Amino acid sequence: MAKTAPARGYTIGITIFVKADGSLGLFENGLRQNVLFLYQLFAASPNCAQVWLLNHGDGDEPQVPEGLGIRPGAIVRTAQVVDQLDYVIGIGAAMDPETVTALRARGCKVICYKGGNGAVISMEAIVARPPRPDAEQYFDHDYYDAIWMTPQHIHTYRGWCETLYRCPVYEVPQIWSPLMLDFADAEVRARFAYDPADKPWRVAVMDPNITIMKTSHIPMLVCETAYRRRPEAFRAIYITNAVQFREKPHFRSFAVSLEASKAGIMTVEERFVSTQFLADHADAVVTHHWENGLNYLYYEVLYGDYPLVHNSEFLKDYGYYYKDFDAESGADALLRAFDDHDAGLADYRARNALLFERLNPLNPATIAVHEALLARLFADA
Repeated sequence: MAKTAPARGYTIGITIFVKADGSLGLFENGLRQNVLFLYQLFAASPNCAQVWLLNHGDGDEPQVPEGLGIRPGAIVRTAQVVDQLDYVIGIGAAMDPETVTALRARGCKVICYKGGNGAVISMEAIVARPPRPDAEQYFDHDYYDAIWMTPQHIHTYRGWCETLYRCPVYEVPQIWSPLMLDFADAEVRARFAYDPADKPWRVAVMDPNITIMKTSHIPMLVCETAYRRRPEAFRAIYITNAVQFREKPHFRSFAVSLEASKAGIMTVEERFVSTQFLADHADAVVTHHWENGLNYLYYEVLYGDYPLVHNSEFLKDYGYYYKDFDAESGADALLRAFDDHDAGLADYRARNALLFERLNPLNPATIAVHEALLARLFADA
């Protein structure tokens, strides 16, 4: 049945995955946090009559931590509100064909929010041995009225999605708030801040090492290059999210060839909660991306006023930028941060505040962008 844009305040649902034990897995990945930020955004809009979190997970008794701003009763099964929804954003959990068919039959517009780069993951799935278990499955190619994706994926993923999903792809601004930092232990929160007194530096490399888009190879080379120039500047270089590769022939040969590794300064570590590791073990972060230049780790580092040495073209005005895959340029940026960060800390903090204002889900301009895209779905129908 055809439906026009709602004259009253619109209603919207955002998919979420509730685990069998009722937990939301908020610290497992950025996508789960993105669900909360979208909820914040629409809940803050005077034009939105109701926003629900649509549970497509295994559990029916969600355990919602206090302080998230989720109203009581906001997490529901889609069937409970299917007749009341104007829009649904699929992001935190997949929907089954029957649910999507029922929604669209009632005139609801269904949007897929692509939080990751399925194109690259699909390419990796073909060559990975053993195959990646999380490769994109394209059972939903006829589901959506539109796809939303954030700027870092547009170059490699937009055309891919337009062809496969046969619907328009729109760019949406990335959103973030320090909401999750408030759930850290109080002692961790008290320590979560750059301390100019810590010299020489402990440098953290925190790239996840689960996709070619974000591995520790280039950050290790950046740190190695800087270490060779000025070894006295470094107390430790921690390569986190990498302990599982310690005895793998490739990684071992790569790591042991580095002077910082031979000296015992560069070590391979396990996976940690980023905020806790920053608070307890790091004075600066070196990172690298390939076609994935925006992620929440960057914002956490900047929020704590830690030096962020990065190659994200989207954040050239923040942190300490280096170009592409250039380890020499990265070493320049890292040593510049070591020399200049303390004196420029006030300016660094003020500049970052502008970024966080833009990222804030409650920013009226950001809300307006999302609502204009919602309205467009009916205008283009």
